[in-house]
Amino acid sequence: MERHLVTRLSISLATALLCGSALAQQNNITWWEHSNPPHNNYSKELVADWNAKNPKTPVQYEFFAMTPYFKKLTTALSTRSAADVFTVMDTLMPIYTTKNTLAPIHPEWLGYKNLDDMKKHYLPGSLDGYMYQGKLYGVPVIAAVFSLYINRKHFQEAGLDPDKDYPRTWEDIGRIGKKLVKMDGNKMVREAFDFAMHSSTWTMWYFNSLIRQYGGEILDASGKKCTANSEAGVNAMKVRAMYVQDYKISDPTVSFATNALPADDLPKGRVSMFITHAGSVAQFGPGVMKDMKVVPYPQVNPQKPITPVYGFALAVNPQIPEAKQKLVHDFIKHVTKDPKGWYEKTSYPYPASNFLELPGIEEARKTRYLDVFLQDVKNGRFVQRSPQILEINEAIHRATERVVLKAENPKASLDQACKEIDAALAQP
Repeated sequence: MERHLVTRLSISLATALLCGSALAQQNNITWWEHSNPPHNNYSKELVADWNAKNPKTPVQYEFFAMTPYFKKLTTALSTRSAADVFTVMDTLMPIYTTKNTLAPIHPEWLGYKNLDDMKKHYLPGSLDGYMYQGKLYGVPVIAAVFSLYINRKHFQEAGLDPDKDYPRTWEDIGRIGKKLVKMDGNKMVREAFDFAMHSSTWTMWYFNSLIRQYGGEILDASGKKCTANSEAGVNAMKVRAMYVQDYKISDPTVSFATNALPADDLPKGRVSMFITHAGSVAQFGPGVMKDMKVVPYPQVNPQKPITPVYGFALAVNPQIPEAKQKLVHDFIKHVTKDPKGWYEKTSYPYPASNFLELPGIEEARKTRYLDVFLQDVKNGRFVQRSPQILEINEAIHRATERVVLKAENPKASLDQACKEIDAALAQP
């Protein structure tokens, strides 16, 4: 009798522990993001604040290097193993929305009356990149843009005035770069300019803006055929390679940048000019930025400027129960409640409708090059959209490596890329 009682009590205790563990797991929130140190550090602050206020529904936060992260997220969504909430890039939205792998955002769960009311609280068009068939699938946290950073000291040492002599065009970069590059015999020890070669995502950002500046597109209007091997694409690829092969002011093997820190050569003094995003202001810090100047994105024709813009947003896993989706919306509301905090910690313009009216923004316009970034946003166009964008990115990246690193013919390399892209587009 006593033995049976002990057995039943043990079973009951084990069952209670299992149920308690399952309940605790159900109440946990998991959040995935891409790697960006200031961004990740602020996210950690927000998570810590949430966990302190909501100990029964804690958030577990993880981040991963950008290109591997988006591959991981895409796979996890297709296998129903993704986090409860995750950060997505606007470019990749067609991959997810066309396959029903995102839950619709419920504006009323975020405290808005409806979607129209929510749109009033954001800059015009900033939610458009996350819409599909009339529904919203992401809540933006940052708007991103590329601009050109130059090292003031390097310019001055070369007899250049950084406030007057900075490049406006791609050819200017080559001409000015000849005065900035440093050699030790036949070895380049400081690049004058460098395009990042570490990530297919960055390669696409650069190439997409270049081909558009020459009047072309990577895909035709239907989105079903590659046109990257057009005359505009060949010209774009020539720009991509000319600093290595013609001007000889760049050597990708000199770079020590990584997926996590793609612009790391600039603050370390290994390159004099580099194109990167507004968030690098926070990554570098005020000590480094005092020696930097940010200027507009280079152009083929400065009278017809085109720059690449993109953004990141929070999205919800559709596989979790509705009650948990509501909880995740509460967490998203917590994360997005302070636009000023996002800007101060990350340096990315925040797409709130009152962004330019936030306290301290006027000072930022003087000290953090906000006006330059906003001008590049104004000239911006979102990167190519396609459900096959990851395959397109990789094909363009391989084409670029062949041309830049192996000196292959730009047209032949892009012809090969288009064959790969067309094959990907033909997949159901």
